[in-house]
Amino acid sequence: DGMPATVLQYAVYNENGQELTDLTVTDGEIHGSTTVNLQLTTGNTYSVIFWAAAEGAPYTVDFANKTMTVDYSTAVSNDENRDAFYKYHTFTVTGAQTEIIELRRPFAQLNIGTSDYAASTSADYTPAYSYVKVPVSSELNLFSGEVNPATDVEFKLAAVPQGEIFPVAGYEYLAMNYLLVAADKDVIDVEFGYSENNTAVEK
Repeated sequence: DGMPATVLQYAVYNENGQELTDLTVTDGEIHGSTTVNLQLTTGNTYSVIFWAAAEGAPYTVDFANKTMTVDYSTAVSNDENRDAFYKYHTFTVTGAQTEIIELRRPFAQLNIGTSDYAASTSADYTPAYSYVKVPVSSELNLFSGEVNPATDVEFKLAAVPQGEIFPVAGYEYLAMNYLLVAADKDVIDVEFGYSENNTAVEK
């Protein structure tokens, strides 16, 4: 539902793309929505980059270069704190005005589910942990939306999502991960594993 993304960062740029650093905020707060007040000059065109993520999320935003980089060194599967949202928005100031801006996920969401979870549990095997290994990008251009070339990253073994509704009826979650990938469709290899006891892994 996006609610873990409570830290809001944003930067304002003039029509030449220069960051107005006096207006940059890196420790704002958001809970689903918020109001940002900016003192800008009538008749001028500005751009704003908004980035919202969970506190301590593994993302570094570089407003000067308009990029966001991902740290995968401690990546684990099924981590809701990796959810995040952003928007690059350009507008011209015509006077006192309100801009309604919707932030969107820059990620694909990889959901892996099963229709026989209950049967497995009845057979005395309960998949309680899972991991995936998948090619993902590590840098997002916040201006163009483009990403750098993908490389394989393992989202290590972690508890299977609980209390979440799988997007396909009749299935239950085995894994859920947010992946930074290119916008164009592609065919990739995904390695998936699960475990009952957080040690022995089935693939």
